[in-house]
Amino acid sequence: MDNQVVRTRRELSSDEKVTVIQHLHPFLRKDKLQRGAYKHVAEQLNLDPRTVSYIWRTFRDRGTTATKKRGKVGPKRAYTAEYVQQLVQAVPVDHRSTFRDLAAATGLSPATLNRHLKKGTFERRSTRIKPLLTDANKEERVACCEFDNLWDVVQMYCRLWFNADKDRRKVYLVPGEAPPRRSWKSKRFIPKVMFLGAVARPRIDGDRSVVFNGKIGMWPFVRLVPALRNSRNRPAGTMVTKLVNVDAAVYRDFVINKVVPAIKASFPSTTKCVLLQHDNATPHGSITDAVLESVSTDGWTFKMRKQPPNSPDLNVLDLGFFASIQSLQYKKMSRTVDDVVRNTMEAFDELTYDKLESVFLTFQAVMRLVLEHSGDNRFALPHLKKAALRRAGLLMSNVSCPVSLLL
Repeated sequence: MDNQVVRTRRELSSDEKVTVIQHLHPFLRKDKLQRGAYKHVAEQLNLDPRTVSYIWRTFRDRGTTATKKRGKVGPKRAYTAEYVQQLVQAVPVDHRSTFRDLAAATGLSPATLNRHLKKGTFERRSTRIKPLLTDANKEERVACCEFDNLWDVVQMYCRLWFNADKDRRKVYLVPGEAPPRRSWKSKRFIPKVMFLGAVARPRIDGDRSVVFNGKIGMWPFVRLVPALRNSRNRPAGTMVTKLVNVDAAVYRDFVINKVVPAIKASFPSTTKCVLLQHDNATPHGSITDAVLESVSTDGWTFKMRKQPPNSPDLNVLDLGFFASIQSLQYKKMSRTVDDVVRNTMEAFDELTYDKLESVFLTFQAVMRLVLEHSGDNRFALPHLKKAALRRAGLLMSNVSCPVSLLL
């Protein structure tokens, strides 16, 4: 029947008991129920007649169907949440890395600790090593955080390796299914390639249409050379892809002949004044004012801004864009250097503009946190709920910053 009471637990809820009383009410004659009322209602609601009788007698005697039980019932817990918290807090942090260590230090069983972890009595956190900042580093970080909209900034980064495979992969399997077998002669033999990436902030019009996706380009540091010897894979003289050692001359050549032409071809700057940003790696010192002046042609002006030392959190590519590319690249099998280059470039093309837009907003939020902490890096990366705001059409164009931090 449509009006059956669906029991999901042993005891009926208050609303379900009220439903039983409502079905019994039409059978009431002079303060008494007609014969067969219990059986009829029990069949209607798919209950036992004795249950219906008990609910009616309780309602008649007490005027309510509410249970007499107060709060939680059952045996008392051996260890309260407050007691477990006190035990955990008394253990040195160095002895809290595993359940076994924590169980030995607190005297509680791992099962008890796991149960309280699920209840939220305590929580598991991961920590990462952050760069140690000097006072000079903090001053440079504060000076770098000029809170602007970043429309004319192009960020470059070339110190990230893309690997053909990683040591540990996670995969979800059904019972009885075996994980795929992966093997290399040595981890040192896994192919890897260094790339130079250049990105800018995406341009979105009022209708949320993409005017510029923010991707200037990515270029692998490789070259084609003829093989010197025969092998079982190819004869001598076959063109093979080799890695290039990135020194000052190579980096300067890539910036002048690859990055700058790509900016001129695709970057929608109204002023044609572009601020290039890179970190303080040794090869980057080859980009001098004279080099930038030589490429500042056709109405374009290029200037350079160095990323503060020990500050990977002040680079858009380090804040998540490269990690997003690598997660897509790992979804495709790579065995050779050519595979790594092809899969990485395809991942770069597949990555949508909204990811880069989100990372730039995170970059602005990090700059605000740097100002709030006087240049220090003792803060967690902010979670702005950008995806939810984007779906609701409420995503901000820029992260706000109090005027007091800019004075």
